[in-house]
Amino acid sequence: MKYMCKSCKTVCNDITEHITKVHKFSEFIMKLQLKTNPNTYKNCFVKIK
Repeated sequence: MKYMCKSCKTVCNDITEHITKVHKFSEFIMKLQLKTNPNTYKNCFVKIK
């Protein structure tokens, strides 16, 4: 499945990898955010067919 990041308009295959490498989020912070709210990054990406 491919996704497009709404903020940087980049296409990626893996959302977590994109957020950590391109936007420089730490994996620890991401995991905490996803634990508290699994839909944290849902509105940041668009599915591409």
